[in-house]
Amino acid sequence: MPSFSFPNMLPNVMAANMMGLGLGGISLLQQQQQQFQSQLQQQSSQPQRKSLFAPYLPQASLPPLLATGKLVVGILRVNKRNRSDAYVSTEVLDADIYICGSKDRNRALEGDIVAVELLDVDEVWGTKKEKEEKKRKKEENAAYEVKSATGRKNDKKKDDVEVEGQGLMLFEDEEVTDEVKPQFAGHVVAVVERMPGQLFSGTLGLLRPSSAATKEKQEAERREREGDRGDEPRRPIDRPKIVWFKPTDKRVPLIAIPTEQAPPDFVQNSEAYANKLFVACIKRHPISSLHPFGTLVEELGPIGDIEVETSALLKDSNFPTEDFSESVLKCLPPMPWVIPDHEYDVRTDLRKERVFTIDPEGAKDLDDALSVKLNDDGTYGVGIHIADVSFHVKPNTALDRDARKRATSVYLVQRVVPMLPPALSEELCSLVPGEERLAFSVVLTLTKEAKVIKKWIGKTVIKSAAKLSYGAVQGVLDGKPLGDVSVAPEHEVSSVENDIRLLYDLAQILRTRRFKNGALRLESPRLSFKLNDKGLPVDCSQNVYTEANVLVEEFMLLTNTTVAQQIAVALPEQALLRRHDAPIDRRLNSLVERAEHLGYKLDVSSAGALMRSFSAIKDPTALSVLQLLSFKATHRAKYFCAGMLDIAKYSHYALNVPLYTHFTSPIRRYADIMVHRQLESVLQGSTESNTKFNMDRDAVAKVTQQCNIKRDSAILAREQSTHLFLCVLISDLTSRYGPVIRQAKVIGVLDAAFDVLIPEFGIEKRVHVDQMPIDNHVYDEHSHTLQIYWSDRDVITWLADNSDDEHLKKVKENAEQHAVKMEVASRSVHDEKALFDEDDGDDEIVLGRDSEVEKEIESVQCEISKTKATPEFEGLKTTPTGHKIQQIKELMTVPVIVTADLTKSPPVIKVYSVNPYAEHKEQPRQ
Repeated sequence: MPSFSFPNMLPNVMAANMMGLGLGGISLLQQQQQQFQSQLQQQSSQPQRKSLFAPYLPQASLPPLLATGKLVVGILRVNKRNRSDAYVSTEVLDADIYICGSKDRNRALEGDIVAVELLDVDEVWGTKKEKEEKKRKKEENAAYEVKSATGRKNDKKKDDVEVEGQGLMLFEDEEVTDEVKPQFAGHVVAVVERMPGQLFSGTLGLLRPSSAATKEKQEAERREREGDRGDEPRRPIDRPKIVWFKPTDKRVPLIAIPTEQAPPDFVQNSEAYANKLFVACIKRHPISSLHPFGTLVEELGPIGDIEVETSALLKDSNFPTEDFSESVLKCLPPMPWVIPDHEYDVRTDLRKERVFTIDPEGAKDLDDALSVKLNDDGTYGVGIHIADVSFHVKPNTALDRDARKRATSVYLVQRVVPMLPPALSEELCSLVPGEERLAFSVVLTLTKEAKVIKKWIGKTVIKSAAKLSYGAVQGVLDGKPLGDVSVAPEHEVSSVENDIRLLYDLAQILRTRRFKNGALRLESPRLSFKLNDKGLPVDCSQNVYTEANVLVEEFMLLTNTTVAQQIAVALPEQALLRRHDAPIDRRLNSLVERAEHLGYKLDVSSAGALMRSFSAIKDPTALSVLQLLSFKATHRAKYFCAGMLDIAKYSHYALNVPLYTHFTSPIRRYADIMVHRQLESVLQGSTESNTKFNMDRDAVAKVTQQCNIKRDSAILAREQSTHLFLCVLISDLTSRYGPVIRQAKVIGVLDAAFDVLIPEFGIEKRVHVDQMPIDNHVYDEHSHTLQIYWSDRDVITWLADNSDDEHLKKVKENAEQHAVKMEVASRSVHDEKALFDEDDGDDEIVLGRDSEVEKEIESVQCEISKTKATPEFEGLKTTPTGHKIQQIKELMTVPVIVTADLTKSPPVIKVYSVNPYAEHKEQPRQ
C-alpha cells in the first residue's frame, strides 16, 4: 500500500475542516457506498449479498483529502475488554478519536494505520447509548431464561478475568466510559497501511464458538429426546467448506479458513487439535462478510510448551522466528574481517585510550563503551564510544531493509532475537576486549562539577581494554576489587577501578542536577529468572537498580541529548528525534485521587514536581505502588521526524529536556542507525557549504513510524515472555508443593473486587469477590474499604466445586495430595514416594518435567513454597452475631493464592484471596 505522512495542521483547523464533509450532510463513506452499490447494480442483475461494511475510499483519493484536512491518519488500537470500542491516535488532534462498533471500525485491525473521517460526537454517543439500552432491555426480556442470561453474563465475566490474567499488569481502562464522553468520534474510511505479512497465533475449531454452543445444546436435547445414552457410534460429520481460526488475541476477529488447509483428519477428529496452536494470516475481508477469510500458515505445537508459546508470541508481534535470509547474509563482509587501511586515515585513533564496556552478565552485543581521564587543567575528558554499525549496514541493501523491518532486537527470557545477524551484533560491531573496532565517539570535557564545557564528536577507532558486568562494577563501587575480570595487559586493573569510581562520582553529580532541574524517573517491576539446564525456570527475583546502572545511564542520557542538539540544528526538517508527551489531565487527576486514598498528596503540575512528591514518601511500599500507578498513567515515548511537528511538541516529559534522541544502541535499534547516518552527514557538512541528508522528511517519518510500532511490539513480546516463564514457574511450584501462597499489597479497592501487587512476582492482579466462598460483601465508598463476610469454605475447594474449570479442579486435587503428604511426613522417603506413585500419571503436566531425578538448584521461591509459613492476616473481626469479617483497605497486606493455567494460550494467572476462616486450611509445616 502507498504510504502517507501525518498532515502538519493545527488541531482546530483540522477539526473544522473535517466537520463539514461530503455533500448535503452525506459523509465521504456514504457517498462511496452509494457509488459502489450503483456500480454493482449496473454490472449485474443478479441479487447481491447485503453489505455489512462500507467499501474503502480509493487509495488515490486519500492524499488530497488528507492535505485539505478532510481526513486524518492515525494508528488504531482496540479495547482489550470490549472489541466494539476502538481508538485512533493521531498527531494532529489533542485527543484520540473514538470508533464506536465494528461497523465504524470497518474491518480495520489493531495497529493498522487508518484514514478516519470525523463524525458528530453527540450522534455517535447517542447511538451508543441506544444500543446499550436495547441490549439491556433484551437481557431483561430474556430474564425468564435465567440459565441462558446468567450464562452469557458469566461467559463475559470469565473472558474479562482471562484477559486480566494474560499479562503481568492490569491494563488501564480506555478513556470512553459511561460517564466520559469522547472529545472526537469518527469512522474508518480506509486502511492506509497494514503490517506486511501480519500473522496470528490461535486455535482451530470446526464451528464458530457461538454455533458450537448452540450445536452442543441441540445435541444434548436430541439425546434426551431419543434416549441416546452417548455410547452409540458417533454420527458422521458433514464436511464443511470452512473451519474457524480463533486468534489468541481477543481483539482479532475469528478467521474463516478453507477446510482443505486444515489437517487431513481435522473434521472427523477436531477434538484432537483443541490444544494445538496454529498460525494463520488474513487474506481478505469482503464488505459482505462479518468475518475475514484467511490462510492457515503452520501448526506450531501443543499449548503450554515454552518454545511453542515463544514462537506464538513472536508471530503475534510480527517478529521473525527463522534465521536471516541468504540475501541478508550475502551483505556481510568475508571473515575474518579487518578494518580497511583507509579508515585509519579518516578516523581519530583512540586505540590507546583506556576504554571498557559495562553490560549485563552474559551480554554479547556490546555497543557502548566508556573512558575517562584527568586533563592537565583539572577537567575530565569523558569518552562515550558507540559501535559504528552504520559502516556495515549500508542504506538500501538487503541487510538494511531487513534491519529496518525488524527495527529492534527482542529480549526474551531465554534468548535474544537480534535485529542484525550475529556476525555483526556479536562480532564485527560488538566492542569486545582486545579487538580494534570502528566507533562513533562523543568526548565531553567536564568540570569537577560535571558541567560540560566542551564537546567533540567524531568517527574513531577504539580497542576495548575490558568487558565488565554491572555486578563487577557494583563490586568496585562497594569497595571490592575487580577480581578475575580480564584487563588488557597494557592497562592496569587498578586504573580501571579508579576510572569506575571517577565516572560514578561524575554520574552522581549529573543525576542530582538532572532531578533538581525537573526530571522524573519511574520504577516499574522487572523480573529476572534462574533457568535449569533444560531451560526451565526454577526461581525469579526483582531486578535491582544499582549505582552501576546509574553510572551507565547518566552518560548515555547525556550523549543522546548532545547528539539530538547536533542533528536538530543541522537537519531541522529531517532529524530523527524522540519525544515524550505529558500525561493527559484525566489520568493525572485519577492518579491524584488514588494517592489521596492512600493518604498522600501528589503535585502533578510537572514531571519535576511529581518526582519531588515521590522523594518525600518514606514508606517503600506506598512509593512503589504510586510509582507503578504513575508509570501506567504516562504515555510511551515516541520517535518522530522534526519537520513533521510543531517545535512545541519536541520535548521529553520525563527527562525534562527540549531535545532528545537515541544514538547509543545501534546494534539493537534501527533508529540509532538512522541517527548515526544523520550525524555522519552533519559531520561531513561541517567541512562543506551545507549539510545534506539523502532522505526527505516523509521518508524519515515513515522510519519513525516503523520504529515506534516495532518498539512497542518488542516491549510486549518481552513482557509476554516474562509472563510465560512466570506461569511455568508458578505451575511447577504448585505441582511440587501445593497452592502457591504469597503476601500481596492491596493497591486499590473497588465495589466488588480489590487490586493487589505481588512484588516478588512483579504482577498486579484483581481479586474478585464472586470468586470467594463468601456470604456477603459491603463496600464503603467514603473510606474505600471492602468488608468481606466469609463462609467457612476453603477457597480452592469451593472454586473447584462451583466451577467447570478443570485447571482449578487439578489445583484442588494437588492441594489434597500435598495435605496427605504432610500427614505422612514422618514416614521414610521411600514410603512417601510409594504412596503417591499411582497418582503420578494423573498430575497436571508441568513443562519439561520427566521421571528422571532432577538435581536440586538453589531457589528462593522453592524454599518459600516448601516452608509453608502460616499466612498473616490483617483487618479480621467476628461480630456478636457470628459473622466472620475481613476488612480490605489500601496498602494493607493480604495472603493470596496464585495459580497459573498452562492449558490456555497465552497462559493465565489468577489470584484468589485466602479465606482466614476456612475450616480445612492446609496446616503449616512444623
